[in-house]
Amino acid sequence: MTPLHFLEKHPMTSRAHALRNLVLITVLALAVLVGLGFWLAQKQGAFDDNLSLSFRTDSGQHLSHGMKVVYQGFPVGQVKALELTSAGQFEGRVLVREKYRGLVTEGSTLELATGKLVGAELVLKKHASNTAAMQSGQAIELTHFNLAHDLEKKILDKIDPAVARVMAMTSEVLDPHKGLPATLNHINTTLVSTEKLLTGLNARAQDPRVDHLLTHLDEASASVVRNANLTEKTMQHTHQVLGSTQQVLDSANSLVQNSNQTLQDFRSSTLGRWLAPPRPAQAAGSATK
Repeated sequence: MTPLHFLEKHPMTSRAHALRNLVLITVLALAVLVGLGFWLAQKQGAFDDNLSLSFRTDSGQHLSHGMKVVYQGFPVGQVKALELTSAGQFEGRVLVREKYRGLVTEGSTLELATGKLVGAELVLKKHASNTAAMQSGQAIELTHFNLAHDLEKKILDKIDPAVARVMAMTSEVLDPHKGLPATLNHINTTLVSTEKLLTGLNARAQDPRVDHLLTHLDEASASVVRNANLTEKTMQHTHQVLGSTQQVLDSANSLVQNSNQTLQDFRSSTLGRWLAPPRPAQAAGSATK
């Protein structure tokens, strides 16, 4: 028996079976969808004790729903709500994940950083000293920070003093009493005086009297040189004469010493005592008197 013949003979049974299969498939699909939704909700932190904070700002520029909240470059939450009030202000709500609640202490702020290459971002700035954690429902201050404007301000803060110094140096240089003009005037005056001095020296150099005087000076210098050479030769000759005189004196001294020694030897000999006996002491004394 074919399935077609079976269905023709048992129509109610086949319909009940098909309906049961459809219900079973539907239930399984719903279970899968519920499980997937639960997983996604848990992934998004729907069941966590997240921190909800409100903020208010005058401008909604660069703000958007779902915008990430980062702490030192790491995402810790996101913007969950943003709306424009009838007063023209923007009110929003941020959600910080449960495990990062301790980063949001009393006095912490949100900083909207713009002017970056990657766009704007909402930065959580933790208070430096407060340790008390903020509670859900509290308001957090939102400030704006333009990176390009801040960089421009820093550059100007660096450049302005340098420009001021350059302007001051320029003023000093252009000072007519102490600056470059005064220096140029002094140099010009010095050059004029030098030119006058050189002109006077040139005129004097061309004077015949100066030439005659220079000729006499040359002759006098030559005479002085000749006299100096002659004096040097005379001193050399005198030195030689003194050397010869010293030799003669040395010879005479040697001769006197030899004569004294010879006389002493003669007196000590027998012939000498006989020829030149020594004088008596009295006669010597009276002779001395």
